[in-house]
Amino acid sequence: MNNAIAPKKEEIIKWLESIGISILLPIIGYFIDSLDPFFVNYEFPWLILAPLLISLRYGFVCGIMTCALLISMIATGFYSGWWGISFFPKELIVGLLLITLIATEFHGIWVRKIKLLENKYNHINARMDKFTRAYHLLKGSHHQLELHVASQAKSLRSFLLDLERQVLSLEKSSGGPLAGIGENILKLFSDFASVQVAAIYAVTDEQKKINPEPVACLGHASPLLASDPLVREALRTGQVASIKLEDDMDAVKTLVVIPLIDVYQKIWGLVAVNEMPLFAFQESTMDLFAILGGHIGDLIKRRAESYRYVDDRGKDFEHKLRRVLNEIELLKTSAIMIGAIINSDELRSKYLARFQANLRGVDKIWIFKDEQNHETYLILLPYTDEKGANAFLNRIGLSEPMAEKVSTGLNSKAFSYYDGDVSICTWILDNKISLKKVILEIYQFYKSDLSSYPNGKK
Repeated sequence: MNNAIAPKKEEIIKWLESIGISILLPIIGYFIDSLDPFFVNYEFPWLILAPLLISLRYGFVCGIMTCALLISMIATGFYSGWWGISFFPKELIVGLLLITLIATEFHGIWVRKIKLLENKYNHINARMDKFTRAYHLLKGSHHQLELHVASQAKSLRSFLLDLERQVLSLEKSSGGPLAGIGENILKLFSDFASVQVAAIYAVTDEQKKINPEPVACLGHASPLLASDPLVREALRTGQVASIKLEDDMDAVKTLVVIPLIDVYQKIWGLVAVNEMPLFAFQESTMDLFAILGGHIGDLIKRRAESYRYVDDRGKDFEHKLRRVLNEIELLKTSAIMIGAIINSDELRSKYLARFQANLRGVDKIWIFKDEQNHETYLILLPYTDEKGANAFLNRIGLSEPMAEKVSTGLNSKAFSYYDGDVSICTWILDNKISLKKVILEIYQFYKSDLSSYPNGKK
């Protein structure tokens, strides 16, 4: 309401000011010279100040009105004989009109420039407001992320290790391989894969029949139907099955089905996801689902068969290597296997400490001893290419330029250091290499010296 009254008040003031200045100037002239109040006989035409000021301040309409008012007063005074003017001041009137037109033109140019500047200001101000809102939104999101990260005490690796310890500590019960661990599995998907509503179901036998009763639920999960196309696809392929984004999400109850599958392609259970954020529904999340499903499937197999890989390093090595090769084929990544034979006790303790200090969370090292108490080290570097392997060797001080001998094979390289006391071999694991071939080449490296392995160019 106040905004509507303000323009009317400004209009009234504008017109009153124009009329007041038009009348005030002749009155001042009357008190200065009562016989010539319009300053007609003066050297400078002081009367032009009124239309000049009004035209510059308020523009064409008010300027012309002021000019017309002054001209009408001059004409009335001349023809009525009020003042002692012996002639009609045509030049003064023409001058008033010209000054008024010129001043109103300047006023128009000035107003247009101001309007242009106001438009630029409004545009910049709108962008600034948008930026400010985005900044505060980002700041709030960052604060929420900080709170989430601060409350997330465990990393994915530590959570998997805790889950592994829990799985292996439970005795095999009549409740099935998933009994007692379903809640922790769903918590893993909730904390690290943004799953909001889900349930885990056991696959009961080799015919891949699903127990309709969920082992555990996260939120109010919908019942899982064996006829669901995502369930059939996950059971058929052993891979993560998900709906497409162009599908009607309101019409479907299951968004993603994740098989808990071990390295021998046995499916122990299914995780059915009913709700998750749209921003998390992307390829990287599906890859994470596949990795988690594989690792959890391996843990369930270990629990079901009641053995410990920790006590059987050969079995543990084969199991991890098979899992990495499966992930390479599924995710189209690569990995590196490094073998090391160190004959000197001093060098052995030195480089073992360096190996362990430079391992990442996903890396794994095994130590094998033969009858002569010679040690062979096998280091598995998942999700690593040849450059990453070279960087790892550089960090531990066994880079290729330092080697005394270098032998190159198709997918491998062997290096010799310290007069043969240290032998290193690296294998590039990709989707073209098989588990049997990798194990055979590792055995050849273990039984042979650098001069005969690999069978490549020195």
